[in-house]
Amino acid sequence: MRGAKCNDTNIARAAQLVRDGGVIVFPTDTVYGIGCDPYNETAVKRIYRIKNRDMTKPLPVLVRSIDVAERMAVMPDRAINLAERFWPGPLTIVVHMRKDGPKFVSRNGKIAVRVPNGDCIGKLLKGCDCIVGSSANVSGQGSSNVLQDVDVICDMALDGGTIPKVGESSIVDATQDDDDDIVLLRRGAISKEDISS
Repeated sequence: MRGAKCNDTNIARAAQLVRDGGVIVFPTDTVYGIGCDPYNETAVKRIYRIKNRDMTKPLPVLVRSIDVAERMAVMPDRAINLAERFWPGPLTIVVHMRKDGPKFVSRNGKIAVRVPNGDCIGKLLKGCDCIVGSSANVSGQGSSNVLQDVDVICDMALDGGTIPKVGESSIVDATQDDDDDIVLLRRGAISKEDISS
């Protein structure tokens, strides 16, 4: 896939596309992602079709800040503590969604949120606050750290060059009743030991 360079003009265009209901591919701090406005049902359904993803599986959401996460999710103290330590960075936190949250990406009343690191994704999120942040690949295939290896349909792709291989984000579930009970759902760039400490 070929894309537009991650300059201010193209990033602003991509953010407008997201706000208008489009689907874009973009670089994160871990892999190339595919995303849209998580509140837009039609766009979210397109992502499920493009990825051939099971509709029963939720989609993660990348957000600009902890404040944006708190608008769509209930962030208990343990989630805030993790966010303050690891955000921006490769830690996805599963929490309970608020009633007016993006229900099209949520399953069982939960939502996975993350503030990613990186200049391009940071500028993109300044323009749209939040975006679905699933890896830009067909389900079951590997994720990509270069845009040329991405093979999905989208309205626009941002090329941020080669992303250093750190692996996908680690995912933790912070919805347990016990404040000390953080469940590691996927080990990624951040180890369980670092999370626990």
